[in-house]
Amino acid sequence: MSPEEVRELLPLYALGALSPEERSRVEEALARYPELWPEAKALMEVAAHLAEGDPPAPVPPGLEAKVMRRIRAHRSFPWAWLGRVAAALLLLALGYGAFLGGTWLLALREPATQVFALVSPQGEMVGRVILKADRTALVLLNRSSPKGRVFQAWGLGHGEPTPLSTFRLPLKSLRLPPEALAVAVSLEPPGGSPKPTILFGLPR
Repeated sequence: MSPEEVRELLPLYALGALSPEERSRVEEALARYPELWPEAKALMEVAAHLAEGDPPAPVPPGLEAKVMRRIRAHRSFPWAWLGRVAAALLLLALGYGAFLGGTWLLALREPATQVFALVSPQGEMVGRVILKADRTALVLLNRSSPKGRVFQAWGLGHGEPTPLSTFRLPLKSLRLPPEALAVAVSLEPPGGSPKPTILFGLPR
């Protein structure tokens, strides 16, 4: 595991959101790259403050730009996108005390929370869905909607897809209907559609 791959996993490591095997790999890598320990400790302190409900500290100058550059970067490491999502949520909770950031960060630590990959019909990874036990989902895409189109979420169950919210930004929180087991995303005209027209991301 390279230092950059370790950095991608550090937010998830701090949140306790890795499997025992993945956690062990990160700790072995941290022993090989001791220069990464200060970043790991800082993230673990933020996660601990969130869990205890302590007030957030101010964002150090330049941190927001650094994290956003990391989120926008494209890498093929399997956990990279989710790691960057966790880093973004840590930034929200650390810098602004945002309810959204803190709530979803802590949800990643819950055993009942599920994380789905969203994959295009061509097999390209386009984002993730974090699904909490209360049927609240956070859709995180790796791009914004193209001009003249909006994203639309769909609840997937045993019947026809259920149309849910439309959105333009690559992050959307929504509640699934009781019959929905997963979420898909399509590209639609403004205002949405009763049935998906251009499937953008299917759960996998």
